Amino acid sequence: MAIHKIDGVDGVNHFPKKFVTLTATAAITKGNVVMIDTGTTTNGAGMHVKKTDAADDQLQIGIAAETVASGAAVRVQVAGYNADSTDSGAGIVAGLLVGCDTAGLVETVSDQTATTKYFAVCVTTFTAGNADGAVMIVDHGFYG
Repeated sequence: MAIHKIDGVDGVNHFPKKFVTLTATAAITKGNVVMIDTGTTTNGAGMHVKKTDAADDQLQIGIAAETVASGAAVRVQVAGYNADSTDSGAGIVAGLLVGCDTAGLVETVSDQTATTKYFAVCVTTFTAGNADGAVMIVDHGFYG
């Protein structure tokens, strides 16, 4: 008999998640914020990702769900609850908008401009430099 899970019935909340698999153009560690790699030498822009190298870049799309080497397929979470990321060092309070630093770590975003974007909202507070918090990644509709 099939079991239908309803949130909280067994004391465990269910958070929907959305993943895509893309090609890494550089080594990526599980929990890194990744961005679309628009390099022209990678078989077409938008099909490849790399660890973020620009703070709060508008090309950030999600968080790597696994550690991979350059050229390997990487599973990226692009929407939903994620507790795999690490704070950049300042701490993040629940409710704040989240972007990334240049090392693929999450950090707060004070505002959103044409070149500075958030990709998630902090839902569990991070203490400075730790992986003890969680974010809810905003589904930006890049992938079906």
